[in-house]
Amino acid sequence: MPFLVKATLEQIATYLQRSAYFGQVTIGEPKAPPDGEKLAAAVFMRSVAVAQLTLNSTIESHVLNIRIYRNMLHEPVDAIEFEVAEAVSEVSNDLLGDVNLGDRVRAIDVGGIHSAPYRVDWGYVQVNQTMFRTADIIFGLIVDDSATLGA
Repeated sequence: MPFLVKATLEQIATYLQRSAYFGQVTIGEPKAPPDGEKLAAAVFMRSVAVAQLTLNSTIESHVLNIRIYRNMLHEPVDAIEFEVAEAVSEVSNDLLGDVNLGDRVRAIDVGGIHSAPYRVDWGYVQVNQTMFRTADIIFGLIVDDSATLGA
């Protein structure tokens, strides 16, 4: 069963790049500190599970993490929290609203019927000696026909 996880990651990264909220978007966590002038985002997988089987395909849950980064030394200090909060709000509105994530993504699993419910966790992450304020947007996608079952 070849799950099309790459396609899911690419769809979310493409959405983030087109949104213009971020100066840098990566698939996977960055190894070098993101540019300090603008917000940055990374998208990575948390889990993949089969939610339902049909005779010849699957309905899956792909749980993703969008991590928003802002350099902790950015000034003024209160702007860090406001900028990250605004990005969380905009991305959440887009994802829970009308954003098109491709024909295989059936829906965002907001209430956690097949995965973790939609949530945002705030914290700090150090990337190569630089500390960042972060917000992790964690959400599940209901994905159709990502894996083809064979006999």
